[in-house]
Amino acid sequence: MGATILRNATLHITSEEFEGEDCLAVQDHRIIPMDPILLEDGTSEEIELNGMHVCPGFIDLLVNGCCGVTFGNDPSVETLEQMRRWETIHGTTTFVPTLISGPRELMTRALSSVSEFKEKHPGVCPGVHLEGPFINSLHKGFQPSGFMRSLNDGDLEYLKENRDAIAYMTIAPECVKPKYIIDLLSSRIKLSLGHTACTFYEANSAFKAGVNSVTHLYNGMKGMQGREPGVIGALLSSDHVFASIIPDGRHVHPAIIKFLNRIIGDRLYLVSDSQAIAGMQKSPGSFQISGNELFVDPRRGIIDAKGSLAGTDICMMDGVRYLVENCGYSLDDALAAATIIPASFLGLKDMGRIEGGYLADLIVFDDDFKIRYVIQNGFLKNSSELF
Repeated sequence: MGATILRNATLHITSEEFEGEDCLAVQDHRIIPMDPILLEDGTSEEIELNGMHVCPGFIDLLVNGCCGVTFGNDPSVETLEQMRRWETIHGTTTFVPTLISGPRELMTRALSSVSEFKEKHPGVCPGVHLEGPFINSLHKGFQPSGFMRSLNDGDLEYLKENRDAIAYMTIAPECVKPKYIIDLLSSRIKLSLGHTACTFYEANSAFKAGVNSVTHLYNGMKGMQGREPGVIGALLSSDHVFASIIPDGRHVHPAIIKFLNRIIGDRLYLVSDSQAIAGMQKSPGSFQISGNELFVDPRRGIIDAKGSLAGTDICMMDGVRYLVENCGYSLDDALAAATIIPASFLGLKDMGRIEGGYLADLIVFDDDFKIRYVIQNGFLKNSSELF
């Protein structure tokens, strides 16, 4: 009957059955309420946490790379394994690797690798995030020129054939005809708007069709103006569309994040947008992605030759801490932005909350945001095993 029992914990992001509780149990890879019967046969392991924090494992929906590897450079299972290890160490138990605009052959390799990885690690990777090529080159960010284009019939069939390996796609609605948007959504491919110069009308039309997210808000898109609110205005006018934010202190001003939390806090989720330098012991002066050189500037962060921001070196816990310390978030609100809100956008079942029957992906951390334990798929690892 053995279970792992976490005692004297401060629980966050819970269902009603765990409200006011200070312990939980993990059995058969699932979260269950504590029950004295679990202690009867002496096979359960009890861990005293002395008030430390326990929350669901983080869910990062935009990861370019980490620990020296970039998925877009080498979209292989080996790359995903390296990313998985680093993400787990830093509390992210579910992550979505991102592929930026590039040749079809690279996309095919990425989709194949993700499919294989998903079979090996159920629950760890919902699929790939295709951040292009169906985006507007006017707001391409650091993405390589020459690959961005409008979606056609052949693309549609290709994407539908590979739908099970796609977590979601970022598109510019001005580059994807409404009939294609409807067809993709009806084929169970989730869409998010980004890298776009779309009008308020175009964004609203996409939202009405079923698109329900905006990718890295305020970055890779035309700004909101008084006579043309654009995609940002359409999002702020919506009552159901989610949006991701990059909380690194460079991509979005903390005052704006604080404002967004008041307006759409229950739909605003954080992403790391991490690059290969995240987790590297010594940061290089520059590195390459898809043939483009990116520079690591101590003041401006990761930039390309034109000065465009190009991702971060943070993990999700860094983002949570930033929201609490700089953006007026409560700890619970910040943790929700890293767990249940991204799970809700992507439609992940049994994840993102401490609830009976949910998958046992949990992290334990102290008041200094230092991770002490990670439980992934019910398996416990302590800080010495993680690092």
